[in-house]
Amino acid sequence: MANMDVTGFFRAGFLLRAGRVVSISWVLTACATSGGSDDGPTGVSSAAAAQETTAPTPGDVALPQQELTQQVMFDILLGEIAGQRGRFDVSAPHYLQAALDTNDPRVAERAVQIATFSKEYKIALRAGRHWLMLDNTSLEARKVVTALALKLDDTDEVVTQLDYIITHSKDPHEGFHLATAILARHANKQVSLEVMEQLASRYPDNAEAWLGVSRMAILADELERALEAADQALRIQPDLYQAEVLRAQILIKQDKKEQALQALENAVGQQPDNADLRFAYGRLLLDSGDLEGARAQFQEVVGLEPGNADALFSLALLELETQQLKAAERHLKQLLEMGEKEQAVYYYLGYTAQERGDDEAAIEWYGKVEAGDYWTQSRLRMSNIMVKQGRLDDVRQEMQTLRRNNPENAVDFYLIEGQVLSDLVLYDDAYKLYTEALEHHPDNGDLLYARSLVAEKTDRIDLAEQDMRRILADDPDDARALNALGYTLADRTERYDEALVYIEKAYAHKPEDPAIIDSMGWVHYRLGNLDKAQEYLQQAYDMTGDSEIGAHLGEVMWMRGEHADARRVWQESLEKSPDNAVLKKVIKRFTP
Repeated sequence: MANMDVTGFFRAGFLLRAGRVVSISWVLTACATSGGSDDGPTGVSSAAAAQETTAPTPGDVALPQQELTQQVMFDILLGEIAGQRGRFDVSAPHYLQAALDTNDPRVAERAVQIATFSKEYKIALRAGRHWLMLDNTSLEARKVVTALALKLDDTDEVVTQLDYIITHSKDPHEGFHLATAILARHANKQVSLEVMEQLASRYPDNAEAWLGVSRMAILADELERALEAADQALRIQPDLYQAEVLRAQILIKQDKKEQALQALENAVGQQPDNADLRFAYGRLLLDSGDLEGARAQFQEVVGLEPGNADALFSLALLELETQQLKAAERHLKQLLEMGEKEQAVYYYLGYTAQERGDDEAAIEWYGKVEAGDYWTQSRLRMSNIMVKQGRLDDVRQEMQTLRRNNPENAVDFYLIEGQVLSDLVLYDDAYKLYTEALEHHPDNGDLLYARSLVAEKTDRIDLAEQDMRRILADDPDDARALNALGYTLADRTERYDEALVYIEKAYAHKPEDPAIIDSMGWVHYRLGNLDKAQEYLQQAYDMTGDSEIGAHLGEVMWMRGEHADARRVWQESLEKSPDNAVLKKVIKRFTP
């Protein structure tokens, strides 16, 4: 054995049996999660064995010939065995020594992986530099060294490596895009910005460099610097549409939406055939509430690029929003022919059919949704149609069948059935169903939350509070439960100070959630803080236009003596939701 070289050692399979030098990242993950192996003394799992057949063998690449000394074998085997047992503090230094004693880049790469996994970043960087010395053209080695140098705040090394990556990329866009992606992952965005600025100083006439500076400045929340860099990119390359889009995004962050719209409108005028620019302009118009303007831009994009699935999908949704059902259906079916966004398209075709009054077609389309974000909504809509047809028993029977045939998704089917019952104001039935579900799935947070809501609807406040506290016992930072408990206490008890504590905790986790903002307003109203109450409720109402929030806002306005404004908000809300029970109750109480 002493006369075998390192390459021969790999080829003979010794290292593969000892711990799989090939498939490095998988081995580390497996060792870390299992703490050992049940696959026999070699620790080779079936997953690793499967990877061995596809991984490159030492014979596929030119590797240096070097004698495998007893010390090198000792360091490698000890590194592997220690790593397998979770002793990375032992594994990392021994693998580093093996890497330094050999001229094999695979050993160095393995040393990097082990040291990084064990958070021995200095050891990992030494191994990475050795790997790079052995394989100077390895892009992967340079990316690894860059990431490790960032971790250790060695900005000189970072700049050096990224400069090499940029210089040796096929084009500047690719190089700077990769550099930006690497820097964006670093926790210290200010350091990342400084590195990108150093790189830009080496390429002062390269628009892509300044685009990278602008992107990093946005992440560092230096918006003026970001705008200056985007402008510089455009001075160098006036037709760089990515800079125009980025500039508009910065203006929006600065609350200068009108300037952003004007800038993109001007850019589209200069580059009317640029589909990407038009799509960005359409998205901005949509965000601004200009549905017709957005639709016109998406139509232009589809005209320029008939196969642009994102534009086609956006156009179809806008047509649905404006009740252009035939056009929407035509574009959605076009997406199906293209094989794009199938699950979402099935859902919206079902929605289109439902809007046209063709319930059977709607059920058929909804039934095609098998996974993804639209699955639950599809099932709910199918169930609601069946309920409307007087088929509640059929819905419940179907849910039972689905639970029996798909036990891994049983909770989802309980939640759908419970929602259907709640929508029908069958709260007692919903409560019984959720209780049954919790017997099979105890402490499931979603089921507890759903049951707490129906308990509150039936004035069983103690039971609602009990379920919410069970959720918080498991996860004290659950913003949904914190908000629900706080709102319930504020709305249905006189424990206002306690309610405020829970709602403030929820708000700290999700300050942009309109439901939580509404709760903040409501609890301050209960506490008599009318100014604060109106401020929060107005913010939530502006964000959503929700009728129940409108009911709350109007009530606060009325109590402040702003009767005309209260009536206006109630009327707006009533036009949107004429059957909202909470809203109608509030209006009747104040304007009988």
